Amino acid sequence: MAMIILGALVPVFGLILLGYFCGRTHLLGDRAFEVLNRFVIAVTLPVLTFRSIAHMDPADLAQFWMMSAVVGGALTTYAIGFGIEKALGRSGSEANIAGLCASFSNTGFIGLPIALLTFGKATTAPVAVTMLLYSAVIFTIGVVMSEMTAHHGHGAGAGLRLAGRSVMRNPLILLSTLGVLWCLLRLPLSGPFDVLLSTLAQATAPCALTAIGIFIALPREKAAPAPIGRVLLLKLAVHPLITAGFVLLLPPMPPLWAKMAILMAAMPGGASSFVLAGKAGQWAMELSAWAITLTTTLAALSLIGVLWWLGA
Repeated sequence: MAMIILGALVPVFGLILLGYFCGRTHLLGDRAFEVLNRFVIAVTLPVLTFRSIAHMDPADLAQFWMMSAVVGGALTTYAIGFGIEKALGRSGSEANIAGLCASFSNTGFIGLPIALLTFGKATTAPVAVTMLLYSAVIFTIGVVMSEMTAHHGHGAGAGLRLAGRSVMRNPLILLSTLGVLWCLLRLPLSGPFDVLLSTLAQATAPCALTAIGIFIALPREKAAPAPIGRVLLLKLAVHPLITAGFVLLLPPMPPLWAKMAILMAAMPGGASSFVLAGKAGQWAMELSAWAITLTTTLAALSLIGVLWWLGA
């Protein structure tokens, strides 16, 4: 089991190290981080989300209680992370990134391979549903909060309008919605067009993780350990425990779907938090980059316990 987990994590570390090397040597130029980050935000991540949802069976969208457990666990963890940092004096935009770091899991690049290797091909559908929920619900809330806190001084009404415009123009949210419609209408998605989408989707994780490595290589002040430690605890321990609580309290759901809800919550932080961190400033970018790197590192140990608990 340990080798399965380490095998899934090695590519993550390798890409972050590659980005670090490119950043230290300026191999990709001075604006490499900015370009890669924008490419992920505007192109590859939305395409990945659309394709994952469009290929789903519409019946998989009917697992209401499992979906409630996933969203409930993530939103509760987000609220805790946001509330703690806000109470400690951070701005709303910084607290938003802290909450997102604590509640947004790396389901596609790490979660799916580990699920397939430990529980089999039947996990594809529940993992795809969690990917949909994290992208279409949790990330959307992060986008709205990012806009709301960024325009806090303009009043609640103006902030909501600006947030609404941002959501309506956000490629990830637009393509997530289109993916759901595509799935429900059972439209075909195959041939050269699907190959193109697949190729773009596969570039998401390499580009995002390389961008994190480049950012870590940039000159900056040392990151504050206390907020990073809080996010690590929330992401790897509190998030899966809260999700397990929702699974136990809600009406019965298929056992494999319940296990995937908990397992995906236990995954390390996803790079999507870093995508939004640029708007929140240097502190938020530091927090996100280190939270993703360190939760990925520590997950090599924590996931062994979670998988044992789930009976893998």
